[in-house]
Amino acid sequence: MEYDNAIDTLIAWAQNSENVRAMVMTGSAAAHETHPLSDRDIEIYATDPTPLLADDSWWDQLGEVLVVERLATPGWHPARLVYYIGGKLDLTAIRADALSMIRHERPFTFLVDKDGLSGSLHVAAVRSSLPDEAAFQERLNWGYAAALMCAKAIVRDEPWSNKIRDRDLKASLLTFIEWDHYVRHGLDYDVRFLGSRMRQWMDADVQQALEQCWAHFDVVDSARALRASIALFARLGRYIADGLGFRSFNHESVHREVEVILAMHPDAR
Repeated sequence: MEYDNAIDTLIAWAQNSENVRAMVMTGSAAAHETHPLSDRDIEIYATDPTPLLADDSWWDQLGEVLVVERLATPGWHPARLVYYIGGKLDLTAIRADALSMIRHERPFTFLVDKDGLSGSLHVAAVRSSLPDEAAFQERLNWGYAAALMCAKAIVRDEPWSNKIRDRDLKASLLTFIEWDHYVRHGLDYDVRFLGSRMRQWMDADVQQALEQCWAHFDVVDSARALRASIALFARLGRYIADGLGFRSFNHESVHREVEVILAMHPDAR
């Protein structure tokens, strides 16, 4: 796939479709931050998106398709993530009457605008937020529950189960990293979705700690990474709680229990 040609073809298709009223590029391409492996994020605003979702021909012509993710995307709009040889398009189908209500928190570019709405839309302020104490405690408990299950899977030498629960632990750890950076730098700080561009926004001390938080399949390395992960989790948790005035949590008790479990395997002690 050659992106410029693909986008030109997509624009021509949209211009000739009465159903399509606008097309907007978002993401790194709109912000002029592309990497050679960056995809292109395109929102298609149609009077009726249903025919677009039922018909593959409009995107199938843009390159040699490898695989497609057809996403219902609850709470947002249906999408087709199309992987081509040499590229990827994230195509979201949205009702045209929703266009004036969409808020883009990052730069965007109109590729098609049949109804003259481009001048009325602007980049909205990023809606960042910090947790209340209930949300913080919930995330804290979820993370440590995953950590305890990781320890059990390590001792049982069940690496697949360990990796699944480690994924859950890392999801809570990433949330803590985001909240920590908001506490450190304020709610205007540009924290990216799913840890993307972490080298640009995560502070050096966090990046350094994260270097030790992943492991191979073996027991020794898995136990080491688990200890590193919960050490960072606890450090960030204390910082967030102190910064927001939340009650303290007994991290040490959970860590002791993790050590009791790991001690059941001679290689994990």
